[in-house]
Amino acid sequence: MLFGESDYFNHLFPYPQYLGAKHKFLGWIHKFMPKKVEIVLDAFAGSQSVAYFFKQLGLKVYTNDFLNFNHQIGLALVENKREFLTEEDIALLFQENKNENFILIQSVYTNVFFDTTQAKWLDNCRANIEKLPTRYKKALAFAVINRSLTRKVTMGHFGHLRALNYANNPERIKRNPSLIKPIKDIFLELLPKYNQAIFDNKKENLSFNENILDLMPKLSSLDLVYFDPPYCDSHADYQSFYHLLETYVEYWRDKQFINTTRRYEPQRFSGFDKKGEILVSFEKLFTYAQDIPHWLISYNNRSYPNIDELTQLIKRYKDVQIEAKTYVSSRGGKGSVTGSQEILFICKNKPLFIMNAAMKNKFSFDYWQQRYESDNLEEFSFNSHGLLWLKIKSIARRKLLDEFLTTSGHLVEHTSLNEQCVALYDLLNHDLETAHQQLNDFIGEESKKQCQSFDVEKLVSELYKLRYFDWGGDYKNALDKYLVDKYVKVYQNYDELVSKFDTEISRAVQGYVLCSWYNHWSSILIEQIFKSHPLVLPTVGQIKKVDFFLNDIPFDLKVTYLPANFIDKKRKERGLKSELAELKYEAKQFGLQFNKSARTADIYYEIVEKMQDKGDILCKQVLADLKKVRTSILNEARQNPKPLIQNLYEEQGEMRFDASNRLFLVLADTEDFDNSWKLKRNLNLLTPAVQDYLNNFPEKVLDDLKITFHYKNRPQTFTVWSDIIFVVK
Repeated sequence: MLFGESDYFNHLFPYPQYLGAKHKFLGWIHKFMPKKVEIVLDAFAGSQSVAYFFKQLGLKVYTNDFLNFNHQIGLALVENKREFLTEEDIALLFQENKNENFILIQSVYTNVFFDTTQAKWLDNCRANIEKLPTRYKKALAFAVINRSLTRKVTMGHFGHLRALNYANNPERIKRNPSLIKPIKDIFLELLPKYNQAIFDNKKENLSFNENILDLMPKLSSLDLVYFDPPYCDSHADYQSFYHLLETYVEYWRDKQFINTTRRYEPQRFSGFDKKGEILVSFEKLFTYAQDIPHWLISYNNRSYPNIDELTQLIKRYKDVQIEAKTYVSSRGGKGSVTGSQEILFICKNKPLFIMNAAMKNKFSFDYWQQRYESDNLEEFSFNSHGLLWLKIKSIARRKLLDEFLTTSGHLVEHTSLNEQCVALYDLLNHDLETAHQQLNDFIGEESKKQCQSFDVEKLVSELYKLRYFDWGGDYKNALDKYLVDKYVKVYQNYDELVSKFDTEISRAVQGYVLCSWYNHWSSILIEQIFKSHPLVLPTVGQIKKVDFFLNDIPFDLKVTYLPANFIDKKRKERGLKSELAELKYEAKQFGLQFNKSARTADIYYEIVEKMQDKGDILCKQVLADLKKVRTSILNEARQNPKPLIQNLYEEQGEMRFDASNRLFLVLADTEDFDNSWKLKRNLNLLTPAVQDYLNNFPEKVLDDLKITFHYKNRPQTFTVWSDIIFVVK
């Protein structure tokens, strides 16, 4: 037997027709597999042929793919042990279904890839898949139908528009009769091969559908990981080639379908498909995988980065051997043309003393301190060493640290707080799982004590004493700079300066103090809602840039409103003036006088008040139109929060800039936007909104929370994970 004595090889993987599939290279890959491997991960599984091969070898297999249609193959053939599609299942799948919610393929792809009859058949089957009794039967139906579609369409992918033309070409039909076969017939022809491929290798195999950068930190005890990433700059765009299959599984009703091939938009990106992201993604991937003893990496010599660059990156983590096979005929895609090379990196641990030295240098306390202080915070989010550093930082108060050392039984010889933190980090770094559990338990107990001593009702009553929210000056929370620029450097005359104390300066200082007081304590109040949730681990000793860990991801909580500059930007996109310009223009039309030299907020307030006092139908209409546009902008942001998140990062003040992960709480009173500040003390609205978000957070796709942004006068691109909780009255 080619791969040793195993009955599992009596089950054969159904032949894939998939760009980059490694089905023909399994024997070659097997030659370089290490011995004594028990648990393996196929990280970029694609067609699932390699993951299935690992299952045939009797290994425990974790398989993952970013695209759901590939994940369905993994569910059907790798995770599934014994469930087949029976004659009864087929009868159910093929029966007529008049559910009018299932017309997507007809409406989008008729006369693109299929005629009306075939498109309707696909919609009918898609509706009936929902009726199949188990997830494995559903996955098997998806796998067989999607494979039928790649048989039906010329070249086996959907990045072209030749399907219907070729189906009318006798020469093409002669070579490939499937072009004119009904999809149902192709399905029935393929199904026995898929049913026969199902077997139980006595292991609990699992199929995942995640970005590998999100999945890797969750897995442990792996002996081998197989990486077959998209070949960037070669044929990496699987979403364009196989968009129809992903659309069929996801059955999107909220996507746009663009270009002549009707590809879905927006696409999701893994970090391995764009030149600007792939080096950072590889470094993250290898960092997460560094504790896995063996790696096998499939690659292509026409990809970016090139072989030498990728080798140097791998050598930072593993010893590496490189093998190559030359394509003697084209297999589709730029990466597998005749003469190009399939590359296999065989990676294993460096000698132990070298690894220890590298680890010590890479993840030292000072390494994380430098990353933190220079706003390179991206790496903290999914790195256990970085999270350890942050959690120690969160208890870096003398009383808290002493209590933790006492309760945990850890001994450190140093006396200074900083030296103790460094020593504790070095001590805990040797057993990360235990370290995180000890810190989580300690921080959780301390948080409970703090919450119990906090009188929520009393604080709410105090916050309700503030009747007006007015900063008293246009200084963007930098009062000292405002006073210096507006008064100290302007007035040479002493008496003239003193005269400002009873009017402008007094108002500015009082406004600053009261608004700052309200913001501080209302934020404390809101933090209590988060702290009470079981998914949240607070930072009990407050540190800049992190308020809590949500599912072990560090977040900074920011409470804000719909920003004026964002509103004006969106108004401009709609061909409208800014709100203030619109108000000034209308005031002029109505003959309303206002102080043109006043600060912006005062002009806005004066015009609005005078329009409300005038109260005629034209003034009411102007104010109603402003509110209507604001509400529309708010609703648009709720549907697609990323542009607003990007704006909030890029427009933050220079003095308060950082690139931390942020969870924004955006408050909006749609009846009176200017008084949205009052919602910061409205627990009846805040509590259910926050708790609902936190309850559903584990279901979120973390890649959807990934934001990249640029900041003025800073050359680098920042990457964060961020989201918005909208609280709307």
